[in-house]
Amino acid sequence: MKKLIIPLFFVFIAMGCTTSSVPKCEQNHTFSMEFTNGSIDPYDLYINDKFQQVIHAKSKVTYDIPAGYWSAEVIQDSGYAVYPTDNVYSNTYESCTSYYIVF
Repeated sequence: MKKLIIPLFFVFIAMGCTTSSVPKCEQNHTFSMEFTNGSIDPYDLYINDKFQQVIHAKSKVTYDIPAGYWSAEVIQDSGYAVYPTDNVYSNTYESCTSYYIVF
């Protein structure tokens, strides 16, 4: 009986280790997107049509976005003469990947 218990113990330990080593992005089915504002003006950031935050001049933010189709829009908040600059980005990405956008 002891001969059986010791190998089973190691099997359960090994199984426990493999399930905890799954990356968070794979568990949540997300990818990472970095938005960099290279401008001297602030921009409003919308991801999947939801306002996220104002990205200040010369700064960057990173978001984990659900994998699959996504869209982002950055709209100039101030510093424009007539119309704000409005950039729209969209694509389909797999989980556990990283991308960046500079505007």
